[in-house]
Amino acid sequence: MATAVLQRPQPAQKTRARQSGLELLRILCMLFIIADHYAGQSGGAVYDTLPHALLYALLGAGSRMGCSIFVMIGAWFLCEQPFKTRRVLNLWLSLWLYTVPLTILCYFVPGSEVGLGTLRWAIFPVSTKQLWFVAAYVVLLLLSPVLNLVLHTASRQSLRGMLVLFGTLLVGYSTLFAEDGVFSDVLWTFLYEYLLVGYLRRYPDNRLSRALQTWQAPVLALLVAIALTALRGAALWQGIGGKPMQYLEYYRTALCAAPNLLCALAFFFFFKNLAVGSLRAVNTVASATLGVYIIHQTPAVMGLLWNGIFHAAEHPGSAGYALFVIVAIFAACTVIDLARSRLLLRPLERTRWFAALCRRGDALAEGLDKILPAGD
Repeated sequence: MATAVLQRPQPAQKTRARQSGLELLRILCMLFIIADHYAGQSGGAVYDTLPHALLYALLGAGSRMGCSIFVMIGAWFLCEQPFKTRRVLNLWLSLWLYTVPLTILCYFVPGSEVGLGTLRWAIFPVSTKQLWFVAAYVVLLLLSPVLNLVLHTASRQSLRGMLVLFGTLLVGYSTLFAEDGVFSDVLWTFLYEYLLVGYLRRYPDNRLSRALQTWQAPVLALLVAIALTALRGAALWQGIGGKPMQYLEYYRTALCAAPNLLCALAFFFFFKNLAVGSLRAVNTVASATLGVYIIHQTPAVMGLLWNGIFHAAEHPGSAGYALFVIVAIFAACTVIDLARSRLLLRPLERTRWFAALCRRGDALAEGLDKILPAGD
């Protein structure tokens, strides 16, 4: 049987501007994440009427799907690129340059409940689950050379078998029983999504990839999301518990459940193929989405944000006020993050220690890259 020639991941070619379809998707996902946090953290959620229940079910509908999409977008590009230490350092600095200053600032706000425990967390933010997405994504970036090694050295048949087995244990079990199986940590889902997206990019002629790129896929995904949201809203209104609510809540919150995973894939491919060109404004705003997430989810900021600034609990059931708060938080955090990138992060990137760390990290990754068989 003929053996396919395997290629190392190659550096990205800078021949065209970054297309804005996926960047627009980043923005939409972050808006849904803020909406879910508004519904779950502000204290303003009420389910006394069907419209109210549907409103808060809708606000909480797309958050975890958005997390999966962020991983898929990253995996799509990273799986064909060499490891860059700069990405990990930028992510860690983005985290630390927010958690520490914001926590110290909130400490001096009258009525703040910031204590030594909160400050300790701010200094070591990746070591806890407070910002679980960023913590898991840092680990995913560190593991990306190993994942790329698997994608570029294993045969297509071996990769497919691995994904089927991994998917059965991870996605199949959780979808059937609405509970976490042996792969309960969210990092396992991130690893699976990375390998799955890498496989779909490396072998675009597979049936799943072709199905996901039809017009029916995003339509069906949207209908599934609407149906699950409506059912959950009705169940919350009626106070239905037991197994029905267990499945509805699990399908909303579990990244590894099939409805979340398949809908995220369908929306990812739809926006990836969206012919909107390269829009500088969209790309600029999208570059701040991670900063938006970190700012509004820093523990010292959360209580002050929802109840000290916006007093969200005083506006229960107000769709207009919820929309105002979501957009206001996104806009304000975007401005802060863009300013921080220009005034703090870019100067740090030009320092000698930053360049030295990048060189050492890249050299270690190149040592692993040499394991890959050479191409023609």
